[in-house]
Amino acid sequence: MEKIILKIDGMTTACCVEEVKNALLKVKGVKKVPTCCPKRGIAEIEMAVGKVTAEQLIKAVEEAGFKAKIKEEGEEGELQELMKKFEVKFKILAQKYKIPQKDIEEHWNQVKKEAAEVYQRCCDWSLGHGLAIKDAEAYCWSAILVGIGKLPWAEQVFDILKEESKKMTNEQIKEVVKNRYDEFGKEGGFICPIMNNLAGYTPEQLSLVPEVSRKVSRGCGNPTIFADLKPGEVVCDFGCGGGIDVVLASHKVGPTGTVVGVDFAPHLIELASQAIKETGLKNAAVFIGDLEHFEKMPDSSADVIISNCVICLNPNKKAIYREAFRILKPGGRLAISDIVDTGDLDPQVEERFELVWQGPFGGALEENEYLNIVKEAGFKEIKVVIRHPLTPPEVTKMASCPTEELISPVTKEDIVQARGKIVSLKFTAIKL
Repeated sequence: MEKIILKIDGMTTACCVEEVKNALLKVKGVKKVPTCCPKRGIAEIEMAVGKVTAEQLIKAVEEAGFKAKIKEEGEEGELQELMKKFEVKFKILAQKYKIPQKDIEEHWNQVKKEAAEVYQRCCDWSLGHGLAIKDAEAYCWSAILVGIGKLPWAEQVFDILKEESKKMTNEQIKEVVKNRYDEFGKEGGFICPIMNNLAGYTPEQLSLVPEVSRKVSRGCGNPTIFADLKPGEVVCDFGCGGGIDVVLASHKVGPTGTVVGVDFAPHLIELASQAIKETGLKNAAVFIGDLEHFEKMPDSSADVIISNCVICLNPNKKAIYREAFRILKPGGRLAISDIVDTGDLDPQVEERFELVWQGPFGGALEENEYLNIVKEAGFKEIKVVIRHPLTPPEVTKMASCPTEELISPVTKEDIVQARGKIVSLKFTAIKL
């Protein structure tokens, strides 16, 4: 075994420590990270002799979002200077209140230790539940600050969370959503009557669909009802999930037609594949893919593109509708169900939904803005088929989609604010 010590910039809290340690332990050849100290700004790594380079370790730390270099002698002067300043303050307190300086220092160190333990437990919980570093830090700091009565400070700390969320890239948002729905697929889901009723699936249709698909169905409007699908047509389902609409569309286009489903969640695609196998359909296939770049479908290859409450989850709707336009044949059509808002939603509620990409509400646009994106992609004859304001039970269920265990809960106040202002929109459009 050999040891190396890295000087790490930006590792300021216990939350950062976990990220740095995890990044280092993923490097092949690293055995232990016995010391990872935010106060000293260092990480001590134990590794197999000759198996790991300093460059590999530095790269791992930098990919985790920090800066690193080999620690040189005397680089901990900043901490030493800070502790000297505290010693002066302890001395002043000792003289002022006639308390032995040793007692003050011992008690201060004990409080520091206990606070660090509380903070570490909070960080462990936060990171264990998938929070990013800055979100975990804001969460833990705010809890501690509220606990000591510093309410304005706590609110300022949560502004950090808001600012960081605004800096999330489209890819980061997509990763959050993908992981959420993939985990739902992995767990197998459960049948939700409220969501199935909202989607408009009839008992006859549901009887055609295997349970593996029905259990993960979380749509807001069955597109196969208004897509006017005809035998022999080629259909592409954008965001097919567990395959409920793939199965229904396959029955409508018949053995001479083809249905292709695409979704970015591997476990949902597994369920959709299972559903196709169980139903014995020979005209359907599903693939893992990105709605912004679905290379399995050539240019001008589909007659119809359907989608059921999925595009609202993606931050780059313009790219999706450009891709849909590419894939459709001239004369091809869209049949889309999605979530929009009326434009009357309280901006603060809207901001909170967007902050954690709350179910389909986080990415919901105002209706006119949404339809303008469709128009700008090149589509004509955009026709709204149904505009259904969500009922209170539908708002509640949709806000926690796909399931409450995988998404931050919504306050009752925000649910009340959203009633009548969130709409399930079904529309068609044509590529001329």
